Amino acid sequence: MNKGPDRPGPGRRTGGPDTKAEILQAARARFIEVGFRAATMRMIAADAGVDPALINYFFGSKQELFGEAFALRANPVAVIAEQIAGPAADLPLRLLTALVQTWDVPENRATLLAIAHAGGGGESPSLTRGFVEAALDAPVAARLCEEGVSASDARRCSAVLVTQLVGVIYARYVLEVASVAELSTDEFIEAYRPVVSAALDGCLHRPT
Repeated sequence: MNKGPDRPGPGRRTGGPDTKAEILQAARARFIEVGFRAATMRMIAADAGVDPALINYFFGSKQELFGEAFALRANPVAVIAEQIAGPAADLPLRLLTALVQTWDVPENRATLLAIAHAGGGGESPSLTRGFVEAALDAPVAARLCEEGVSASDARRCSAVLVTQLVGVIYARYVLEVASVAELSTDEFIEAYRPVVSAALDGCLHRPT
């Protein structure tokens, strides 16, 4: 006997015309409150009063939910995830290029700045910190471990790289430091290439 779909629990709603919008509103609030890493699908479902399976049905993953919750034309979580695979030696340059090219698109800038300010400009930095930890720091450290780097060294080198990349975002886009912001996309990437590429030297280029 085939089982039908699970019934929603007490007080939970099935999908309706406004349900998706209410899930997005709940997700946006929860991401801002506790950050990308700490927010769970179950938590967001409870806030929206729906079954967690409905969120999976509408969005598929927390990554996609994040992108839709903030109406991102370019989802930074997805952009970063696409760069993790590939040669580890080129990882810093790939991440730098992807982030700068994404932020330099005018249609992306306003929403990305709103996220940065919501997470880092107020009393609670949960959104920005959670995003950096879950979408950038942890995947970079894991990628280095795949290359045989010890966990402690991977965390240290990832910390250096993350500090540099976050510094790029704040100096160029949040603070808009003139000497940084006035450079074109290609000029900035080329100028910053040696700095960011050196971040992993201590892990990937140890003398034998």
